[in-house]
Amino acid sequence: MMAEGTASNMKFGIVISREMDSHNELFLMPLVERLSQLGCTAQNIIVKRVPTTHDVLMATLFLAEYTDCDGVIILAPKQSIMEHLPLMNGIVQIQTQWNMVVEIGGIECADNIVEMITLQNDMELEAPEMLRQRGAGSIS
Repeated sequence: MMAEGTASNMKFGIVISREMDSHNELFLMPLVERLSQLGCTAQNIIVKRVPTTHDVLMATLFLAEYTDCDGVIILAPKQSIMEHLPLMNGIVQIQTQWNMVVEIGGIECADNIVEMITLQNDMELEAPEMLRQRGAGSIS
């Protein structure tokens, strides 16, 4: 598990499907609690409910396009999403086009998404163009 407090400046979207309400009842609050343990504030967790599992793709896109979320968690049994190739292709497109971390699953997604966003942020800070902007890349 990651160190506590690493998500203090991160904002997350959580997408849940009404088709999976029994799953949501078991796993939504533990997921939100784990994000809180990692330092994410309640106002930085946006939960969006969609009618069907098929709709999680559009909700994920909406979160990428219309919010300042750092990442999205699709709360669902991982296999139920991953076995649908068109849905997974759409999620991968969102990840690459919007540079958006998307995790699929349950409570384990909290630690995974924080780790991936931290990696993304660290790599952005270490990118040559960022170093040049800060003056670290110039020779004195």
